[in-house]
Amino acid sequence: MIYQDVLLIALGVAQCLLLERFAVRSEKNISSLSKLCWLIPSVTALVIMLNIGFEPLMAGAYLGCAGLAAGFFREDVKSRRITSAVCAAVMLISVPCCLLSDAYRARHDFTGDFKKAVSSMRLYYPLTQHKDIDFDALYEKYIPEFRKADKDRDEVENYIAWARFCAEFHDGHVGYAPNDEDTVREACKRAGGNDYGLVILKLSDGSFTAVNVDDSLANKGIHLGTQIISWNGETPDKADERSTLAQMENIPDADNAEFHKGMFAAGTGGDTAELTFIADDGSEQTVTLPKLGGCYYDRFEEMGKKLYQGYEAAHMSVTKINDTTAVLRVKSMVYDSVSASKDNHTGMKLELRDKVRTMMDEGVTDIIIDIRSNGGGSGDMTEAIASLFAPEGEHYYVTNALWDDKKGCYATDGKGGYLPDDDIVFSGDNILGENGRIVLLVNDHSASASDHLTKVMSSFDNVTVMGFTGPNGSAQGVCSKQLTEGTLNYSGSVMLDRDGSIFIDSGKDRQSTDDTGVKIPLDSKAIQAIFADGQDYLLNCAIEEIASHKG
Repeated sequence: MIYQDVLLIALGVAQCLLLERFAVRSEKNISSLSKLCWLIPSVTALVIMLNIGFEPLMAGAYLGCAGLAAGFFREDVKSRRITSAVCAAVMLISVPCCLLSDAYRARHDFTGDFKKAVSSMRLYYPLTQHKDIDFDALYEKYIPEFRKADKDRDEVENYIAWARFCAEFHDGHVGYAPNDEDTVREACKRAGGNDYGLVILKLSDGSFTAVNVDDSLANKGIHLGTQIISWNGETPDKADERSTLAQMENIPDADNAEFHKGMFAAGTGGDTAELTFIADDGSEQTVTLPKLGGCYYDRFEEMGKKLYQGYEAAHMSVTKINDTTAVLRVKSMVYDSVSASKDNHTGMKLELRDKVRTMMDEGVTDIIIDIRSNGGGSGDMTEAIASLFAPEGEHYYVTNALWDDKKGCYATDGKGGYLPDDDIVFSGDNILGENGRIVLLVNDHSASASDHLTKVMSSFDNVTVMGFTGPNGSAQGVCSKQLTEGTLNYSGSVMLDRDGSIFIDSGKDRQSTDDTGVKIPLDSKAIQAIFADGQDYLLNCAIEEIASHKG
């Protein structure tokens, strides 16, 4: 119980005892001033309640304090003594009520929301069998965390539980949005741990390196590019497992998850952390790092802005970057409110065609389509972009699963698979002509409709998909479950590939079916270019890729 409620009950009971004795002594001397004493408990309860808020389980205390006001109207000793005793007993009833109930001072119902969400997903989540989801096990694992969040009245704790639960699905469309957006950042800061002055990244050769290094670490011999051996006696990828923030990361594809290993290690520890590294003279050294003033998430976020950057240009802009190459920057698969409301992007396609043709008039022959960190949107917009650049002829996009109107669900083949309905196809415009080259730049934040674009365009002979990682690997349609404290989103509609398998989304093997054609190594050269020189390293690699096809 919070101290204000304990104080209210203690004062109330004490006032009952005092007023009981006062009733006897004031029997022969009843004055207006003495009568007012019986109103003091009601005023005290009202002041405290207004200060901390009404609590239903404290009703006994409130009623007991209010009941003492009867002594203001009933002046005989016997009535006043009985009133004092009864009110004291009623007040004390609040103590076990508050101590034994999880609902005490719970202004939220986090547990109730979780139960509703799991019930909804059991019925409607279409990838349960594909991903081998055990809802019973997940429920038993996470229900204690939501109960604790209720008991602690902690919105941040609630969000952390949701993020960890959603990450278990390895589905980028499964996510929770709290009513208060600020809760997300607060949760990431709490879960990220302490800032010790660096972020650790895993390089493609399996080694680990320091980035975003604080100036205070220079006197210890640690700087950008320093090779990291261990963190608190464990390899960074092993230390990573101790990070709550790492457990909150929803990364569908196993290969993409491998890229992230070690990123969260440098936030784990207590007042100090032990770091072992290779010094500039080649020797192995171990130092103790004190925690700095900030939180690890701030440093991690700053690193992410550099590592996951896209080309700095307006959404759907086409920018000439050399004599023969332009960049089309697509930040989301949402163009404008009119196109979105009608789910028709014909107008957008015409505008984009004009922009590309203007560039071609200036000598551009090749296009880099940058969809890094594009979280998705409209499949119709995806089709419009793909059709503009596709070779002439008919191209396959995706197959919708068959919906059974009578049963109110998708029709299955009796073996766990879904029956196909109609194929979605489109015709290519081949705007760049026979010799035009296209590079599609992606990262693991390129999700949903961006996954679609990657999958579709990777089948074109003149397209190369490039990135440090593949795209996110989440492609099904999304539905929402409105809860009391927020909204749960999850895959709700089913899309299939040509062979009847699930379109793109990984199964229990965590291998999605869209990937990069050329995976760029994250090596010391890349680290230097990104974190020291401020270059868009992947864009430079894309330019080199196009040049390699031009002989």
